[in-house]
Amino acid sequence: MTQKTFITAVAVILLFSSFFTFVYAVDTRAIEAVRAKKVLDNSDLQTIDAFVSQAVNELLNTTDFSSISGIRSIILANSASIEPGQVQYAQQFSESAKKYIAAALKNAEDLTPPKRSYQVVTNLLMLLDGLADPRLADLPLKYVDYNNVVVCYWAVHCVTNPQIVEKLNSLKEPDTARQIVNRLEGIVATSGPETLGLITKFAGSIKTADSGDLLFKVADRRIASYADWSVEDELLDASVLQALADKMASSGAGKAEAGRRFGQLFSYVFQRYMKGDDRLSPLQKEQLVSVLVTTEKSGLAKLTDKSSSNIQKALESADPNSLLKEYNNLFGDSTKPGRLVTEINIDYGKAADGSPLKAPLPLAKPPKS
Repeated sequence: MTQKTFITAVAVILLFSSFFTFVYAVDTRAIEAVRAKKVLDNSDLQTIDAFVSQAVNELLNTTDFSSISGIRSIILANSASIEPGQVQYAQQFSESAKKYIAAALKNAEDLTPPKRSYQVVTNLLMLLDGLADPRLADLPLKYVDYNNVVVCYWAVHCVTNPQIVEKLNSLKEPDTARQIVNRLEGIVATSGPETLGLITKFAGSIKTADSGDLLFKVADRRIASYADWSVEDELLDASVLQALADKMASSGAGKAEAGRRFGQLFSYVFQRYMKGDDRLSPLQKEQLVSVLVTTEKSGLAKLTDKSSSNIQKALESADPNSLLKEYNNLFGDSTKPGRLVTEINIDYGKAADGSPLKAPLPLAKPPKS
């Protein structure tokens, strides 16, 4: 699926999410009464279970997709008790949601035609995304490499959304976070730019020891795609470079690895703009300019404690020599190291013969075809 088709598919799903928000097929009278109670008995817990069962079953069996967002809204509206700190309600709702959504997802995979199957699975994942419950994270993780790109996107969205990250970071046991990180590492090589964007933000904000490895895998994937001129959606790299800069500025481990990738990726963005004039579309050029200027104003400023607009001025001058001069100033040339080495102490790794690299790898000329 192309980027344009992907965006269209997601837009259609979101369109269904914005209309028909009231659905009367799900009876909410009993659950609303339970939500107002301070202490729950067994019959109340059964009411919660029955409500979740009925509502999820509606999602699974409806053929009127104009009403499906309304069903999701009703479930989400009744997913928490009105009484603050009512843990019984939250615990039962989570247990019931896991049981019935897991069964619904399995049944949805067998629906025909395939379009309906994908729609139902996607809407169940959107429900999980709204619930943002770390206890349900194993359900969407099964779909992050599914055979439908929109399903994959929403599965990744479920486990990377800011609410999930906030809850995961507050947990004393990081097992769920590690499970998510490990699963996402496995799909970096095959994910599109939209999904890589979600993974990048997650890797930059989740507090686990191995989150840096996930970020580095994304950066390596982007560096490789620049090297062979297959990169798509260059704007993504503003987020990747910012996450790497944040990693370099933190007090944790992995600074050297982050710096090496920051320097190489930032260099490739520069070189792609300078060497790809005849190959790049106007949109690609605009995206590269945006990455360069954004990284100068945020990433570089954070790392050097100096605000600068030299890159922006060089781009605005439309003078190739001016831009090349600024490139050499940052990354060095045959006579001297660049600012990234002298001011930030970036290490570019070693050459094939084992000698240390004094500058980032050069970008090959673009293919003729």
